Amino acid sequence: MEPGEYVVDTEDDEPDLAVVVLQRDAPISEVTVSDPDSDRTVAADNPDYEASEPAVSVAFVESGLNRRWPDWTDAPPSELYGGATEHNVKLYTFPEGRLRTLTGQQAAIMLAEETVDLTALQARLEDAGWTVDPADHLITVEKRDEQYRIYKTGDVDGTGKLRTPLTNLVEEYSE
Repeated sequence: MEPGEYVVDTEDDEPDLAVVVLQRDAPISEVTVSDPDSDRTVAADNPDYEASEPAVSVAFVESGLNRRWPDWTDAPPSELYGGATEHNVKLYTFPEGRLRTLTGQQAAIMLAEETVDLTALQARLEDAGWTVDPADHLITVEKRDEQYRIYKTGDVDGTGKLRTPLTNLVEEYSE
């Protein structure tokens, strides 16, 4: 696994999206958990995995990276560990075999499931006189000859005078 790859914990029934920030040069038997008051190893917390399993450090997207370092997606993968540390993002280390790599599309869908309440936003925009065309994971809106696409991730595509107020409204419906 390489820094920048999206992953999920295979042992979590409802996993949160995470990003690899560091592929450690040590097995889980030699890496301690992130608690500074403990010398417990990652291997001790994961007895079902071989002690020689490679250790991988990740940061969770919604609860860590997006909250503490909003511009993390602008950083090259090689700088994710340093940037996450600098921005006090909590890191978690797992046995590599416990993580499953996701494609960019799978990660986008997971993020989309967690960000904007498109149904409520659509109702608000219709009440405000926007023409709204819903589709899977996005809505297309139009007003005053300006057209925008609003994705479930909160991204807004389109240019015009209404973009800034529309973007502000989308933020109100972020979960």
